[in-house]
Amino acid sequence: MGPEVVAELEADALTLLLLAVARLGELDQAGWWRSHGLSTTARYVLSSAFPRTWAAAGLELDIASGTRRQDELLGRVTALHLFSDQLPFRRVALAWLAERKTSEPSQLIARLQELDEAGVRDLIGSETAGASGGGESIGVGLLLGRLSERELEDEDVLSSTAKALAAAYVDQGAELKPPYFDLSP
Repeated sequence: MGPEVVAELEADALTLLLLAVARLGELDQAGWWRSHGLSTTARYVLSSAFPRTWAAAGLELDIASGTRRQDELLGRVTALHLFSDQLPFRRVALAWLAERKTSEPSQLIARLQELDEAGVRDLIGSETAGASGGGESIGVGLLLGRLSERELEDEDVLSSTAKALAAAYVDQGAELKPPYFDLSP
């Protein structure tokens, strides 16, 4: 397998994590974002406007809602959460969703749509097995560690960061404490 294929597979794995967390935050699941991306409500509302691409559009709305909610709770750009502008995960997931709108329907989207909250939590847990857990509850968030700007350029660090962030959502209760890493100079 060439490096391009490996990078694509890794991007798909990281996209899966972000999309699963976005789905978990929906109102019919954990309810953190108060959005309806893949719910029956979304299917009813969005499918009339976007008959073929409503599910991808719904996940885009979940991502926007998740980003806004966590930005509001954490209140600073140096708190790097899964949906942060400073991390590539959201951009990659949105690009992947845009591609799905012009290609065949995605099995991943269909799978996320079918899973209940426990199923989504199990999916995230299985994809992040071995990711470092823990964290320190600080204010409204869950601090998982610190990252430097230099570390953000390392693909291995980014992969482990995505897994640690996603894993931290699995044990969240009804009240969201966004997991994050502090950006250090």
